[in-house]
Amino acid sequence: MIPLLVLQEGENSIARSAFRDAYDVHQAIHIRGYKPSNKVDNKAADFFHADDVQGLFDSLGEQDKKSWCIENQANHKPDNDDDCEHTDAFLRNNKKGRGYCSFLVQHSKEVLEDLLTNRLPMVHLPVKESDSSTAAATMKVDYGTALWLFFGKNYNSNETLQGRPEHTDSVTHDGTFHYQLSGTKIWRLRSTTELTQAMRNHRKQNQSSPSNKKRKVDEDACENEANYIEVECKEGDILLLNTRLWWHSTIIPSQDVPCISYARDIYFTQQKDESVHEQQPNRDSSMTNVDGTYAAADIEADTILFTERNMPDIELPRCKSDPNCQVVELEDEEGDSFMAVVTLRAIKSGEFFTLLESDDEEDESGDEVYCEEAWEEEE
Repeated sequence: MIPLLVLQEGENSIARSAFRDAYDVHQAIHIRGYKPSNKVDNKAADFFHADDVQGLFDSLGEQDKKSWCIENQANHKPDNDDDCEHTDAFLRNNKKGRGYCSFLVQHSKEVLEDLLTNRLPMVHLPVKESDSSTAAATMKVDYGTALWLFFGKNYNSNETLQGRPEHTDSVTHDGTFHYQLSGTKIWRLRSTTELTQAMRNHRKQNQSSPSNKKRKVDEDACENEANYIEVECKEGDILLLNTRLWWHSTIIPSQDVPCISYARDIYFTQQKDESVHEQQPNRDSSMTNVDGTYAAADIEADTILFTERNMPDIELPRCKSDPNCQVVELEDEEGDSFMAVVTLRAIKSGEFFTLLESDDEEDESGDEVYCEEAWEEEE
């Protein structure tokens, strides 16, 4: 079930207790009716819009530009100069081209600071600091270092644009909020076995039903791909989702405006100084915008995943912090040796495979790769 909280006229934030009661159980929440203030630092707001996307991408450093990713690979048809392989043409706010892409704003610090301070209509979840608070103060959380921007065009088409295939993310944060800046996006969500069991346990402990409106899904069929919840996010909507616990995919329907959304990762970590909204030092790690290979079901420790004889055409990331696989040499019944990838520990469904990194191995930038975040993806 996905709680839907609607802000009424004159309201611009949600009671903290209502938010936590909903999100703590369901690990997802859909907020509708948020209206941003029309002023920033007592000046008329000049919010980011579709005409600014091309300029934003051009202003990024090379490291952030390399994060460019085509989301609709399954039905991507590179047949003209306006598709999403050509950023200069595709990101223009016109009705030419068709595609669905994403990129990160992370290493371009001045650009990111300007977006968060002056340009984006929502940078903090609209949740009150406390139920008794009458001020505009919002609940304090930590944020990830990256801002994700998703941009799609699907004008006057008879087909929808499919994003990345259904997946979960191997992440350590508490969720990601997506703000729908323009157009409409449809999310297809299906609870993992872990989340379904947690919700069942909560229901047994508390038989009273929350009063807020919900969408329902057959929990017994959570592993059936045909059973999912569809959440339609329209302009101004906010979706907060724990992408580790929800299988998710996105669709861009045909529409006459570009579909634009942005996202930030959040952490509900208690802070010593509650006046600090932003990133704490232990959250300061780089994100990438690529796909990985993950477990489709729970896997026990010491399980052979692949051998050199049946290894799929994939490249597994390497890390030092908490790898879940290693390469070992084994022998078959005839005494011939072969290499294999074996699990170092139990791996949960949806967790990405990562290989043990040797002391002298580094990624291309010369930094260590931390497996809990190196293969994060948001949609």
